[in-house]
Amino acid sequence: MKKFILKAFTLFVLLLFLLPSIRVDAGFLGIGKPGPGAPPGSWTAGEHPSSGVKSPIVFIHGLNGSSDTWLEDNDMPEIAFQNGHPTAYVNLHPSESIWTNGELLAGILPEIYDYFGEKVTIVAHSKGGVDSQTAIVYFGADQYVKNVITLGSPHHGSELANLANSSWAWWLAEIVGMRSAGTDSLMTGTMAHFRSETDPLFSHSSVPFSTISGTSWGSFGSVLFFGGLYLSSFGTNDGAVTLNSSRLPGANEIASLRLDHFEINQGHHVFPHLQNRLTTNSKPSSSHSYEGNHINTGHIVRGGELIQQGRQDFVIEKDVQSVEVHLLANNKLRHAQLQSPEGVTYDVKQIQAEPSDSVFAGTYLHTFSVPTPAAGTWKLEMQHDEPTAYLAVATIDGGISDNLQLNTSPSLTELQGSAINEKKTTYTVHVNDQKVSDTSLSLKSIPLKQSETYTMTIDVQGETKDGQPFERTIITNRYVDQKGKIFE
Repeated sequence: MKKFILKAFTLFVLLLFLLPSIRVDAGFLGIGKPGPGAPPGSWTAGEHPSSGVKSPIVFIHGLNGSSDTWLEDNDMPEIAFQNGHPTAYVNLHPSESIWTNGELLAGILPEIYDYFGEKVTIVAHSKGGVDSQTAIVYFGADQYVKNVITLGSPHHGSELANLANSSWAWWLAEIVGMRSAGTDSLMTGTMAHFRSETDPLFSHSSVPFSTISGTSWGSFGSVLFFGGLYLSSFGTNDGAVTLNSSRLPGANEIASLRLDHFEINQGHHVFPHLQNRLTTNSKPSSSHSYEGNHINTGHIVRGGELIQQGRQDFVIEKDVQSVEVHLLANNKLRHAQLQSPEGVTYDVKQIQAEPSDSVFAGTYLHTFSVPTPAAGTWKLEMQHDEPTAYLAVATIDGGISDNLQLNTSPSLTELQGSAINEKKTTYTVHVNDQKVSDTSLSLKSIPLKQSETYTMTIDVQGETKDGQPFERTIITNRYVDQKGKIFE
């Protein structure tokens, strides 16, 4: 027995000397792909090029993502290696705020800096770009970073985050957890406040930023079609982030590419555009200015709990060219059907699961498409054997949408337009899921507490100038700072 223990001990000692030295930083997982479920705060290094070594790149994922964004079904690691760049892949919290992830990333970057022995270039997808800027501006990570390139990052927030926090989404949000700290931090009012405080500090930063934007969201049936169609009312977008939001004040836009939000992180699509910025850390010579948030007036939103069966009605006015109805539920519904005012029925054209890194991850999308819909009351009928929750969004093309304008000054919020009878327009208003008004002719400013964010869901019922009924839902987000100033 003693001989066996001695031999085992001798073998163990020999292995210690024969094995190559391994770095033991707390978050370092080694070289190669990490195992499943790698914890937030961990990182892994890619294979190190043997010759012609260039500056290292650190890849950062976005909302509801992980390092698998880069390491699964993506040729980015291979292309970076072929071009001589050492790489590292970071795991942040998938659904935490920009502040939590910014601080976490700032704690990881010193380890990566020590590993490579030089400053790194960060390439960040989606929310990872905002996390990265937070780490640099607020948590001292600038000393470890050469430059930053963001890919489809919502630097001004996302209207999809506003939708997830609307009062109609309450039931579904409770079940699938889409109101995370990460989603909340991307609401447009919250991000407008973030920009007001961050941009003056960023202008003095030694770390240059550049952006790449996407302008495609695919055709009917694509995984980003719902997000793209909803956001199209707010401007050109990639299915998750508008072009306007992806542009960062003080940063150079490298390119605006016809790619969607998931294509824009693929190596073969974007690496050729990254290369020039990988070799320099000079400040950009030009940048795009932000055009401000656009309030959409082309949607009707409904939602709630579904117990076995349910129905939602909504009104379409005349001269509407088309309506797309997207029904999100936490289950594939046993039955869903749309019925016109004349009794014509429309079945679901497609059912698909929302992507895992979508704001609406955990839901199934049921899609209806109706060209030239009849004016009048439409019925959305749903059935399911188990209790479930749903969120329905009708996107209206045509009608009175182009003639509506929402006045959202601090003293007044109301619809204006030559096509509607303003005296017969009423508003039902929810602020953070709480009803605050349901009959007011003109929605006056709601008293709001300071240093808080508020999502306002405004359901509008009214008549056009020729007496035709119409409906709309307007969702907007406001942040009130310590001085009472409103950001939207």
